[in-house]
Amino acid sequence: MNPLPSFGDMAAPEMWRALAPELHVADAAFLEAARRPVDFDPATLADIPRRLATSGYFQLPPPRWSFDLAALGRGVSAVAKAGYPPVFIFMYDEAWLVFAQLKALLESALGGSYMIMPAFWSWHVDGSRESAGWPPHRDNHEKALMPDRRTPRLVALWIPLSEATPLNGCMYVLPADRDPFYEAPRDAKAGVDLQDIRALPAATGSVLGWTQALYHWGGRASQPVTTPRISLSVEFQRGDELPVLEPLLDPDVVPGVPERARLILRQLLQYRSFSPLTPELLSFAKTHVGAGGK
Repeated sequence: MNPLPSFGDMAAPEMWRALAPELHVADAAFLEAARRPVDFDPATLADIPRRLATSGYFQLPPPRWSFDLAALGRGVSAVAKAGYPPVFIFMYDEAWLVFAQLKALLESALGGSYMIMPAFWSWHVDGSRESAGWPPHRDNHEKALMPDRRTPRLVALWIPLSEATPLNGCMYVLPADRDPFYEAPRDAKAGVDLQDIRALPAATGSVLGWTQALYHWGGRASQPVTTPRISLSVEFQRGDELPVLEPLLDPDVVPGVPERARLILRQLLQYRSFSPLTPELLSFAKTHVGAGGK
């Protein structure tokens, strides 16, 4: 990694605009023009709750995004090449606007109003810097489901910014209806029929979502990797439930640049068990966010 900038430089647009010039940082005109919701077939939206209740996940082909998601993928590559964790892509407007465009989908998945959880990440699996996605796990599984143990309280959306294949580490899931521990989540490594595991190869810009009780993981990339697996994920909760993580974020408001920097540093602390930090970056994050995380 390059020497860490000061927090003031990190929280200013200029550094990030220079790193990925084709992307935007705090560009009011772009934010206004590009946040229009994408269109989904009404029957597809109506079917989302059923898919989540039965399988625990859904996968949709790429909708008509308002901007080029491959450009956002190139931005992730630029961030990683500069030595920063890929999650710093959330300094850019486009990373937030991807999910702002999915309002109708999230309303269908979460029964109406929803909020953004302070929980997001980005991956750049290229076979050298990072040879695999995160290992098998469930997200915030103890609070993932409503009392009926099928309706989601919490969902995650995962968007590939490059083609995701079994060779470069696509997502894998254990469908809810094949998971003996889904309704009382715990480690599913024991007692799983390997034939029930489902690979989810996906084109750039596809939309994958799952309840946070779903057992899932990123695959291991095979050498040589000709196309890195680049992706984004953000977690959401029902708007009529008490916050699971705080502070919840308003889905109609894109955070300002300093707030983005603090939120990203929080992610580094939250997920350091999956993506270890250098001592310098760990100290920096704790200084500007406060100690904690998992």
